[in-house]
Amino acid sequence: MSTPSKAPVALVTGGAVRVGRATCLALAAAGYRVWLHYHRSADAAVEVARELGDACLGQLCHDLADESARAELCRQVRDPAGPAEGRLDLLVNSAAGFERGAFAERTDADLRRVLEVNLIAPISLARGLAAALGAAQGSVVNILDVAGYQPWRGYLDHCTAKSGLAMATRALALELAPAVRVNGVAPGTVAWPAEDDRFAEGSPVRDAILRAIPLGRIGEPADIARAVVFLAQNAFITGQTIAVDGGRLAAGGLGPS
Repeated sequence: MSTPSKAPVALVTGGAVRVGRATCLALAAAGYRVWLHYHRSADAAVEVARELGDACLGQLCHDLADESARAELCRQVRDPAGPAEGRLDLLVNSAAGFERGAFAERTDADLRRVLEVNLIAPISLARGLAAALGAAQGSVVNILDVAGYQPWRGYLDHCTAKSGLAMATRALALELAPAVRVNGVAPGTVAWPAEDDRFAEGSPVRDAILRAIPLGRIGEPADIARAVVFLAQNAFITGQTIAVDGGRLAAGGLGPS
């Protein structure tokens, strides 16, 4: 992809895989230049950067659970001597962890780890990049989860973090207005966890989830990416979250079990 040097700039965290990858590609197709953040998915990041071509401003490897790493990420993006000259029009907080475990067997340390990546990091990056976003009259799009609205057994830490991010999205919309808009996208199931046999084709868990989705199928990462682009481009929407879930929340659909 070839993108003009003065095109708008986006930072996508967790941009190497799944929803993050699809978002990077959708934004590039919409005319954005993209900073591609990743942590462990180095090989996947190289492949996405190749697909992005000239639209990729760079690959930024940082552990978002580390406060100093978050600060360095912000510094690189804001650098006036960098390839985007410090410009930033859009922050997409897509990086996240997805941990499961029986409540009685998990620890305070587990909870803190989940909160650090799923809740604290998005707020931290919004704070660190607010000035650059404001200068561009830009926006933030947080990737939430339908689990932030409906508890799932075995995922208390994850549900709590995503619920907090849903409120943070609304609160940040007030804190950063009028210069910066803040919205969210709450995906339903957009991919089956390949490493978890409970979701194998024909399994009871998989069948129950499909029955709970009015549209009768799961989505795709590209469905989420299109919602991100829509929110980034609509200048009169802030403080809102769009559930892209095939109607699952509307139907009171269950989550993983």
